[in-house]
Amino acid sequence: MPSIKHLKDQRHFLTHENEFRCPECVDPEQNDDFFCSPNHCPEQIPQPKFPSANSSFSPEELAEITECIEQANEILLTLGVERDPNNLRSLQQSLRLLRNQLVIVKINCGEEQLKLSGLFVDAGLDFIILETNVGNILIIPTERIILLEHPNPTGSMTGRAEELIDINSCLRRNLTFHFGAVVSKSPFLLNLFFGLKLSLFLESFVGCFVYAKAENEKMEKDGRLVNVNDRRIEVKVDREQQGIDFDELCFLEIEQEKLAKSLFLFNETPIIT
Repeated sequence: MPSIKHLKDQRHFLTHENEFRCPECVDPEQNDDFFCSPNHCPEQIPQPKFPSANSSFSPEELAEITECIEQANEILLTLGVERDPNNLRSLQQSLRLLRNQLVIVKINCGEEQLKLSGLFVDAGLDFIILETNVGNILIIPTERIILLEHPNPTGSMTGRAEELIDINSCLRRNLTFHFGAVVSKSPFLLNLFFGLKLSLFLESFVGCFVYAKAENEKMEKDGRLVNVNDRRIEVKVDREQQGIDFDELCFLEIEQEKLAKSLFLFNETPIIT
């Protein structure tokens, strides 16, 4: 199971530091998995492989044109989506540019203001995810955020890095031929392709140990997350089940065990065989 540290070490997966480019020539001894096909192909004579160009533009020009097209498409989608009056998807895409960066978040929690910090992991439609210094994940509703600071802006932004460029070929094949079945099993992929609201995202963590801070409550509630619906979460504290409405939730911290298992399920072995 890939750990958070392992994923962060693979900088080519999360940033532009090692942008993927097709090699000019592939060695004849290089293993070819044939896109993880279950069919057995006839034995072939080893020979060099040469990629064909997919554009008459240079890689730099093609990257610039592609970025312009993507920006234009995002603008058109933002203007045309009537079911998203608050432009939540557009806000999510903007926040996701901070991935893999250390941030400080100032939030409003009733009569007090709190400062939280961590590594920016991802953003949903109405929440952000940070990784704490002990490896737990910290979930903050977007409406609670007063200020989001980036104290060390020297690092490169994730930008438009190809997020699934490094997945194994079997999962790539399953995404191609069984997209709905594969994506529906991973909260990360659902959030990547469609955007998730907090209530739906938290359903994957029912049974995990959490720390929840509610508005106008001095102490955090720590216990096991036992239920999530559209309106509230329920935490079992000392054999007593206590509810917190999403309107009152300031932040929620989930113990690290589930992060690699659920949030990054896309980088695991094939989901469909």
